[in-house]
Amino acid sequence: MKNLPLAPVRRVLGWTVIISLPAWIVLGLLTTINRLPAWEAILAGAVVFGLTVSLCFTLLSDFEKLIRHAERLIEDPTAQPPRFMRSEAARRLSTALASLQKSWEDRRDAAESLARSRKAILDSFPDPLLIIDAERQVIGANMAAEDLFGRAIAGGDLATVIRDPRILDATDKSLKTGASGQAQFTLPAPVERSFGCVISALPDAPSDGSAAIVQLHDMTERVKMDRMRADFVANASHELRTPLASVLGFIETLRGPAKDDPEARQRFLDIMLKQATLMARLIEDLLSLSRIELKEHTRPTDSVDVVDIVHTTCELLNGQAKERGVALQIEAETSVRDVVADADELTQIFQNLILNAIKYGGDADSINVTVTEQAKAPLGSSGGPWVVVAVRDFGPGIAREHIPRLTERFYRIDTARSRELGGTGLGLAIVKHITKRHRGHLVIDSKVGDGSTFSVYLPIAKVVNPALRSPQPSATAA
Repeated sequence: MKNLPLAPVRRVLGWTVIISLPAWIVLGLLTTINRLPAWEAILAGAVVFGLTVSLCFTLLSDFEKLIRHAERLIEDPTAQPPRFMRSEAARRLSTALASLQKSWEDRRDAAESLARSRKAILDSFPDPLLIIDAERQVIGANMAAEDLFGRAIAGGDLATVIRDPRILDATDKSLKTGASGQAQFTLPAPVERSFGCVISALPDAPSDGSAAIVQLHDMTERVKMDRMRADFVANASHELRTPLASVLGFIETLRGPAKDDPEARQRFLDIMLKQATLMARLIEDLLSLSRIELKEHTRPTDSVDVVDIVHTTCELLNGQAKERGVALQIEAETSVRDVVADADELTQIFQNLILNAIKYGGDADSINVTVTEQAKAPLGSSGGPWVVVAVRDFGPGIAREHIPRLTERFYRIDTARSRELGGTGLGLAIVKHITKRHRGHLVIDSKVGDGSTFSVYLPIAKVVNPALRSPQPSATAA
């Protein structure tokens, strides 16, 4: 009792007076009519008062404990009930609170289990899913949506996630009418991707406020296939027309006037072989470009050694370089780390750049290939650190107005010279798309009369305490 605060003590005394009052009245009447001596009435009243005080203190003490326990349960459902309860009513009420607490815990566990199951089901869908409320606020997302838009997408308006008026209009209409809506949109960065969107309104809003589900379906590959199919027909028909017309013309000549002329026949066959080789190379590059574009939105995951790939590529092209009297000079920093890349596609990048330098490098007798690390991204970009592979030739250089268009399909500065050297006009387009798939950058720096430098920025693989490779001395592949 001494531990009870002052307010409960006052309540105990008040209830004691109220409960004892009838007994005191009866004792007073008995004393008045001389049926009970005064001292006995006073003693009986004191006993009644003491018993009432004890009973009230016991009850109120137990109920104070129960009240505090109930208050703790509001903040902590796992709080333990008081152990020592002296009254039967308090013990029964404590048992009821314990049962209620167990029921709360069971319901909480069931709700948490249901929430985890719903999250696991949503995360198992390969398509991004967003859950929004009636105010168009995003209140949930599956793993695919978090990977696409970032982890911190819940809590904001749908407009902060998908900034496309068609999607927002379809969503507002679906929330207003309760009918499903559809729309399409495009995400421009980091790689352009096309999505179909289905907004499905929920008939009965759950307790969490969910009003609709926004489901996205990746249509990038289908859109690109349709686009590439059209581009292929247009570009291939244009680029193949000239060599094919030459081959057909020479065949007609060989069947006609040059039929019995061995010298002309040999000369025409050589030209036909060259034109057929050009067509084969053109078709191979077109197919390669199509394969790269189909998977451009999927980033590579392997960690590869760039320096090793550069050395291997230079060894493969050493023969062609010697034929033109060019030496391939390789300079690699000793601490260059691995990058996240596809080894075969990196080989294709370096092969195309070095071959271009060999073909269009003019009369220069060397080509420099350097591999360095750089913390900063190219101008206008972000991210890092990077491994930078630069291929520099000392040829005639490229006029500034041509540089922005060099990576376009079939763009040539000198069409006749390019075809004479066996170029298809697709080499740099392939380099651009492979670099884009690797989330890297291609930077072209050239000045007329001072040669050209093609630099490829590749993101370094994020490894804990990456071990440095053994030093790679500067080498000359010649």
